[in-house]
Amino acid sequence: MTSVHPRRRIRSLPPGLGFLIAGVVAVVLFLLVMVPVPQNREALVLRMGRPVRVLNGWGDQGAGLAMRWPVLEQVVWVERRQMAVPLDAASVTTSDGQPLVVDAYAAVRVVDPARLYLALGSADHVPELLRPVLASVVQREVGRRSFAGAMALARGEGLAPLRAAFDREARVYGLAVADVRLRRLAMPEGAALEAVYARMSASREADAAAIAAQAHKDAETIRADAQALAARTYAESFGKDPQFYDFYRAMQSYDTTFAQKGSRTAIVLSPDSAYLRQFRGDSSFKPHSGE
Repeated sequence: MTSVHPRRRIRSLPPGLGFLIAGVVAVVLFLLVMVPVPQNREALVLRMGRPVRVLNGWGDQGAGLAMRWPVLEQVVWVERRQMAVPLDAASVTTSDGQPLVVDAYAAVRVVDPARLYLALGSADHVPELLRPVLASVVQREVGRRSFAGAMALARGEGLAPLRAAFDREARVYGLAVADVRLRRLAMPEGAALEAVYARMSASREADAAAIAAQAHKDAETIRADAQALAARTYAESFGKDPQFYDFYRAMQSYDTTFAQKGSRTAIVLSPDSAYLRQFRGDSSFKPHSGE
């Protein structure tokens, strides 16, 4: 006689548990596939370690949810905000031999995350890596200028070539330069500073000597012109009035004869001396050296 086994019962899941499991699986798949991209960050998608696309890059409005292939693709995050590259106490010598100490500041941002990833791996150490590049550019651009030109750069004048030169260097790493400023430009302390002061003093003394020489030359020219004008004026006056000319020459002779400062020589003249007739109004007298 054949025995018959009772039919096994299959237990069903509690109501609602199946929906919960399905929901959890859907959420996990969603998190693996979808990537939330914020406004202030770029997402560089790597497939097998190679950059394939950029989400929310510069010029794009890619913030929000984006899809990726799980396991095959990874995301590297890059800040969209500007990064500061400070430079302190860089030594520079201007084209006219003036040593200077320069503090500079640059602001950069990532414009090509793929190039940045291939060149540096990440943006975590961009300021440290770009600091020597900024120092080289500042030394080259400031060194091409005179001391006065360097002072103009410190005032913010003519910084475009400096900014363009640093931008060309930064583009190699997928970065763009937003701004470059010279925060401080000063002369070094110690013996170098004393040498600078000595050169500046010598230059100022040379300038003062040149100005004095030019002033003396101008004064001689003015004096010669004045004497020529006086001579013409006297000639015209004497030609119009010969008696006045006689009187003028007599007065000059009296002044030369009597106004002997520091001399103890006594001059004795007769009241009726011909030499003194101009005092008596005798205009016919013409003084001469022998009288």
